[in-house]
Amino acid sequence: MKDIKIDQLGDVTFETIHEAFRKAFADYVEPFSLSLEQLQYMLERRGCDLNLSFGAFYQDKLLGFILNGVGEWNGIRTAYDTGTGTIKEFRKKGIATRIFNDSLNILRDNQIEQYLLEVIKTNSSAVELYRKAGFEVSREFDYYVSPKSEIKFRKYRLNNEYQVVKLEDPDWGLFASFWDFQPSWQNSMDSINRKIDHFTFLGLVNDHNIIGYGTIEKHTGDIPQIAIKKSYRGKGLATTLVKKLIWQSNSDEIKIINAAADYEPFKRFAKSINLEPGHGQYEMVLAL
Repeated sequence: MKDIKIDQLGDVTFETIHEAFRKAFADYVEPFSLSLEQLQYMLERRGCDLNLSFGAFYQDKLLGFILNGVGEWNGIRTAYDTGTGTIKEFRKKGIATRIFNDSLNILRDNQIEQYLLEVIKTNSSAVELYRKAGFEVSREFDYYVSPKSEIKFRKYRLNNEYQVVKLEDPDWGLFASFWDFQPSWQNSMDSINRKIDHFTFLGLVNDHNIIGYGTIEKHTGDIPQIAIKKSYRGKGLATTLVKKLIWQSNSDEIKIINAAADYEPFKRFAKSINLEPGHGQYEMVLAL
């Protein structure tokens, strides 16, 4: 289609973006049935910059889009794909590829040095498309989504030397010292800090010291981070922490998205509480 125009989305109404998003994902295996407010919240949490996001227009109709988050990633100024889609009747016309290719020089002009994204492993056509564009797989992720009612906790009584307390101010430096792998973009401290009022933080305390923590997004049941100091693992503390985090949520569903697929301790823990992974994702990166 010769008359398709690629342009930035900074001056496009959010209602127009939401309508295109809704149509683009309506028939997916796992559809994104997000209200306008839910989409806006998701994009804000992931750092979306509409001035550096792009769409394909035909006669003023938005046919496809790439919504980019912008921020620091491993010390490098990075664009992150928060959502790419094309409405059904305009797919297989190279629109997404054209949007991406036409956007690269603008991203570079705005000091973007790399592009980061996640793609479901079973979406083989998209994975191959990204590989051909020069993306490389940096990590593999599992994700877990389950109704609260299906999560099963073995009977365990927390030893009196440990307490679970609500934390008002996250100590990110301390928390990071407990990590065995870096959280993904959407689970990062920057992502959480953008919407921190929607999160509850719990800490595990031993002898007045925090030796573990977890956080949950109260309205969605999303647990983006949980970690225990290495010397305190294997004592059932993570089980207690997740159980108490779940109590803090108003959602009937619990999500643990983008857990490192090669991290066996978490796989064993998830299995112990009856969490089974869904289709995994690849994290992919392209140097610009």
